[in-house]
Amino acid sequence: MKGSLTIVKLEKLVAGKNLTETEFTVLRYLVANIDRVLDLGVRGVAKANYTSATTVMRLAHKMGYRGFVEMQYKLMTMLRHGEAGTQPVEAADDPLQSAVLDQNDARTIRAVAQQIAAVENQYLYLYAAGFSGVIGHYMFKKFQILGKRCFFSTPGDSAALLENYLEDLGLFIVVSKSGETQSVIDKAALVSSLPVPVVAFTGNADSTLAKMADWTLKVADDFPLDELNQRASLFYPQMLALFELVIGEVEKLN
Repeated sequence: MKGSLTIVKLEKLVAGKNLTETEFTVLRYLVANIDRVLDLGVRGVAKANYTSATTVMRLAHKMGYRGFVEMQYKLMTMLRHGEAGTQPVEAADDPLQSAVLDQNDARTIRAVAQQIAAVENQYLYLYAAGFSGVIGHYMFKKFQILGKRCFFSTPGDSAALLENYLEDLGLFIVVSKSGETQSVIDKAALVSSLPVPVVAFTGNADSTLAKMADWTLKVADDFPLDELNQRASLFYPQMLALFELVIGEVEKLN
């Protein structure tokens, strides 16, 4: 990947970080080799720069990241999008993102992002059923990469999994196309009885789930009766685009 972080931008990125010359050299190496640094790992990067793994980890912490993986992810995001990360949520260029912005208030997207960013010492919990589980699992993996403590479950998992972590929940995120799946409603009802914010990603803004949630993010469902997802539909791709818009706002807060 050819990066868009020039030396000038790197200088701005590290302003006030008090990096040593060696740490800055390592940072430049990461930028130049961003596609393979995860394969190299901390020790591989250290070896390539004739330094120690401790130096690489110290660089990550000085840059404000929780660890090596988060540093790689954030640098890769900046390299791919350049200054696009500063683009207002109202001005997305991607057709899918533009479509979901037409259906959601930018203030709601920012509010959800703020809730996600605020969860530090507690857990994020994701719950979804059926095909929505694919979206839920994607969200789960994304949060893991971002260093968030999180859990993900579906109706096939033990009910005790959620119950065991109720006292440690910071945010409950539910994905449901219909917003009427009974297991989803049951879990949302359980959490909404506690002082834990509930966020719903759904295709039905008038659903039982949407009415329970503190914040609802919606995507138009053109085939609400297609429970088996047999029709060609952009519902789930748009749901992912909406989630990535939220993550874009989270990045601005970190």
